[in-house]
Amino acid sequence: MIFVACLLTVVIEGAFLAVLGYRSRYALTVIVCVNVVTNLLLNLCIQLLFRGAPGAWLYLMEALVVAAEYAVYAVAFGKSWKLFAFTLAANCLSYGIGLLIF
Repeated sequence: MIFVACLLTVVIEGAFLAVLGYRSRYALTVIVCVNVVTNLLLNLCIQLLFRGAPGAWLYLMEALVVAAEYAVYAVAFGKSWKLFAFTLAANCLSYGIGLLIF
């Protein structure tokens, strides 16, 4: 199930950011790699630390994921509030769709 969630996140966030202009091979590679790492780490933390039920801690962990992804994207693409907003929106979108599916 963790790998399905990871794949879903990569597809949703990758497609979302590609539509917003980050569609070069370099950009997509960065986006995919960052999302695979952050999603797997998040899901492993949920399973190992919280036995699958993180409660309110999930929101803190999701915020850390947004911060980590933006930090990498800022190095790769340049810092901007627009990029931060895109990163936050991509994560909200994948989280929301994940809630509907899982």
